[in-house]
Amino acid sequence: MNKILVPVDFSHVSVHATQFAIELAEKHNAEITLLNSVHFDYYTDYQFTSFASAKTLMQDVRDAMVTKMDEFVSKFNTRRKLNTKIDEVYLVTAIKEMTRNEGYDLVVIGTKGCSGLEEVLIGSNTEKIVRNANCPVISVPDKTSVSEIKQILIPLDIREIKSSFLKEVAQLQKDFDANLEFMWVKTPHNIENEEMVSRELSKHIQSHGIKNFEFTIVNNVFPSDGILYRADETGANMIAMPTHARRGISHWLSGSLTEDTVNHINVPVWSFKMDKKEKSVSLDSVKNAHGKPEYKKIEVLTY
Repeated sequence: MNKILVPVDFSHVSVHATQFAIELAEKHNAEITLLNSVHFDYYTDYQFTSFASAKTLMQDVRDAMVTKMDEFVSKFNTRRKLNTKIDEVYLVTAIKEMTRNEGYDLVVIGTKGCSGLEEVLIGSNTEKIVRNANCPVISVPDKTSVSEIKQILIPLDIREIKSSFLKEVAQLQKDFDANLEFMWVKTPHNIENEEMVSRELSKHIQSHGIKNFEFTIVNNVFPSDGILYRADETGANMIAMPTHARRGISHWLSGSLTEDTVNHINVPVWSFKMDKKEKSVSLDSVKNAHGKPEYKKIEVLTY
């Protein structure tokens, strides 16, 4: 880990995210940059008195943000240099461009902000950041120390497992020196044999150099409920999730799972965007599964 990007809106959650990123940067001797966006939309029929007045307004806003950024940086007691950037483009676009062109290894974002990032980091826009960042993203909802991350819960869709994701998870384990628990939420329509899935998937995980892990199967009607239940039961310090192109687990990020994990759970969530063109791992236990789903057709009763 060499470079960390932290979008900030100067709220208390931005403080938590920045402190978390600073601890990671100190641990791995990494460079850290704090990013703020002064981009805003206005009605197209709004009439400035002159081009000069529009330019002056933007410069005043930028100057104000530079001052706030300096004040924000002064809150942290660290010998590590905190690089800063004030950008005038939409925040998601800025993150996409910087992670693509400037070699960032990680984005750390605060969630549930009281201003600025609140609209960006809640709901569907959280998915936008995850899908557009060209590196893993950690969302930090509350004050958390890097040293506290000892148990990471990793939900898997057994039909959407990518080798690139497991490779990133192996690096995640090294970054935090943590134990991993992979889990599969088996819903009523799943017909795969649990023992075969567990045995085959565990061997595949090991083949990527991942150690100190366990694989758990949780039965639940809803994947999001199963994840939250297991996270609470085990006291997980972080949840790590793959996402790509609105398939597999990714479609949860734009729906209930984002609310349940990012908004409702009080631990950091690590997300990694997988290449939708990459083929999923083919598990024999999935290809050769046979049987009938546990649920039955529900008939509507009329009176």
